[in-house]
Amino acid sequence: MPARSPIIFLILIFLQLGIVQSVTAQREYIVVEKTLSNKQIKYSSGDKISYKLAEEDFFRTDHIIALNDSSIEFHYKQIKYGEIAQVNIKGHRFGGMDLSNIGSYAQIVGIGYIAIDQFNQVVVRGEDASFNEGVWLTGGLIFTGGTILKLVKQKKVKLGGKYRIRYMNLNY
Repeated sequence: MPARSPIIFLILIFLQLGIVQSVTAQREYIVVEKTLSNKQIKYSSGDKISYKLAEEDFFRTDHIIALNDSSIEFHYKQIKYGEIAQVNIKGHRFGGMDLSNIGSYAQIVGIGYIAIDQFNQVVVRGEDASFNEGVWLTGGLIFTGGTILKLVKQKKVKLGGKYRIRYMNLNY
């Protein structure tokens, strides 16, 4: 039994470290969400956010230093939630599906479909490369559909109508 006690001791220490880390995890964040749905993006201290103020024509990008129930604190300024008119969500996943990723996969599948047909025709069957209208049409349509899905992705949300910003504090 003496050989097992150091192992049990080390396991207990690692478990305690894991519990302390999960208890001290940050539980304060803001949510940009679409009302009456479960689509949302979370931002917490240390995250980068790109936003546009109501009276400005350009987007600012800053790192969040601290959050409170009425404003976001950045390095040199504090901005109230009501002053933010739009949030640029490019690069964030908003909701359940990411149309940009699905579009990328569809583009790869469309090109791959044509490439596999050409490989099969030249290498497997030993024929010359030729234009198979059905394969090129199908592969081209899949590729075009994927491109459209990538372009449709929303990049900016306007706060106030369907979208809102909300402060969440789960430290209690």
